[in-house]
Amino acid sequence: MDLRWRLASRLVLMALALFASACLLVTLSLTRDVAEEVEASSRLAELMLGLGEAQRGDSAGLQRLLESGELRHIDVSLQRSGLEQSRHSGSFDPLGWLAAFLPGVSAEAQRVAVGDDVLLIRADPRAEIREVVRDGLRMLGVLAVFAGVAVFATWRVVHRALVPVRELERGLERLARGEERAGLPRFELQEFHRIAAAIDRLAAGLASARAAERTLARRLIDVQEAERRELARELHDEFGQSMVAIGAATAFIERHAASAELEQIIDCARDARAEAARMSAHVRSRLRQLRPHGLDGLGMLDALAELGQSWQSRASDIALEMTLPEWLPRLSPAAGLALYRSLQEALTNVLRHSGARRVDVSLQALEDGVQLVVRDDGRGRVETLRPGGGLLGMRERAEMAGGRLEWQQSESGGLQIELQLPASREEEVHDDSHPVAR
Repeated sequence: MDLRWRLASRLVLMALALFASACLLVTLSLTRDVAEEVEASSRLAELMLGLGEAQRGDSAGLQRLLESGELRHIDVSLQRSGLEQSRHSGSFDPLGWLAAFLPGVSAEAQRVAVGDDVLLIRADPRAEIREVVRDGLRMLGVLAVFAGVAVFATWRVVHRALVPVRELERGLERLARGEERAGLPRFELQEFHRIAAAIDRLAAGLASARAAERTLARRLIDVQEAERRELARELHDEFGQSMVAIGAATAFIERHAASAELEQIIDCARDARAEAARMSAHVRSRLRQLRPHGLDGLGMLDALAELGQSWQSRASDIALEMTLPEWLPRLSPAAGLALYRSLQEALTNVLRHSGARRVDVSLQALEDGVQLVVRDDGRGRVETLRPGGGLLGMRERAEMAGGRLEWQQSESGGLQIELQLPASREEEVHDDSHPVAR
């Protein structure tokens, strides 16, 4: 049951109780009024009979009838010795005082001669006023009771209904402390039950995000360690071999500079220079891999084209179709690096895991950014794909740059990765030195 139905049901029950109370009051009032009317009518009949006897000279019976009780709606009094003596003239009557202020309720007294006395008969509104005031006070009392009960019941229902708010607050505090579950109970009201379900879904999403973050952190650490080991191996193998060759050539020149022939010294110097040039080229290649140049300026298309050519040289059995635009909007440093690293990671995944024979790379310039699409015809399937550190890292880079990365099944049978990145607010960068297709 939700809060609306609970409040409505309580109010309906109280309204039914008020209706029953009103019916009971009406019934009691009707019974009492009828009894009073019957009694007053009987007394009026007795008064008429007493009036007949008083006309024959017996006024004592009439006096007893007048003193036995009031009549409803009429006032009868007996005037003696020329004075009007009313039964109510000696005391303060609030109903009579109230009737004096009501318009249209006063009437002239009718005089009936009874021997030497005069019987005064006038309309008396006090009985009707008393009845109306009594019934009105009863109804006002019932309404006051109903209002008090309604306010108390509403406060009580709302107070009990809002008790689960504290449980929701404690659940959110547990999530804020890093716990994986909010630990919320099952709530009776549907509103809080739906809120608790939403918090549980949020907790599951946060737990999944934290797990993915931990997985990504471990993968990044593994990637860093792998890159360091590879760099150390290359430094040992490539640079060590070159340094040994340069050392041998320079040592020969040092020992035999005075006695060796000029051609031998020139050959040793040429070998040393060649090894130094090879080392320099290798260093530049490694630096481009670690941090490509030109990603923040005009060299983005050059860097991407060089990346494609370098990858094609290592994957000669896979056909690469790379389409680059003639110009690109200016990208922020984070967006430029995300674009380069995403293409690099996508091509690496194609080479290592897809078993593809063809890969298509398409980069388009949009009005508000760029769109990169990489699709292959390999054996990758979205339903069995478990995103690892590479894909998660690509998505993380894209989100940090204000973009998004998605993957789906490509039309050629493999996977399709789509990356969209926003443009910087600065003016566009044109580069007409590159054809549309590469």
